[in-house]
Amino acid sequence: MRNAGVWAAVIIMLFSGLVFWQSNKLDYSGPLGFGPGFLPFWLSLVLMILSIIYLLMALKDSIPINEILPKGQALREFLVIIGSMVLFVFLVEFTGFVIAGTLSLIMLLYRKFKWYYSLTISIGITTIIFLIFAKALAIPLPVNSLGW
Repeated sequence: MRNAGVWAAVIIMLFSGLVFWQSNKLDYSGPLGFGPGFLPFWLSLVLMILSIIYLLMALKDSIPINEILPKGQALREFLVIIGSMVLFVFLVEFTGFVIAGTLSLIMLLYRKFKWYYSLTISIGITTIIFLIFAKALAIPLPVNSLGW
């Protein structure tokens, strides 16, 4: 099947079904009212309903996949973005947030900036984000053996 709308609807429906199933493992209500399962339950239910509506609409109007996929330079840009995200996911547990974030941002920025600007911007952004989350908000981020 080459209808992009149908594929999108099915993928979103499967995702919302997974979230719905997982939300049932959480408490729906807590001692003060709503529990941790309330929001994912209702959001996934609404998303599932909307994906079914979109599936019905997509079956009427066919959108060929080959018309919406990027080509040429846009495809290369897309693959660099995906590659940067994959690199971050695989590196963050081993190298920590700062190094993984810096490498991912360098991968995104090197095409438009000189290497030293890319390096400076990447280190600056990931360090600022790390300080905001780890220090100011006390939200733990993955760190390496050096603590960053």
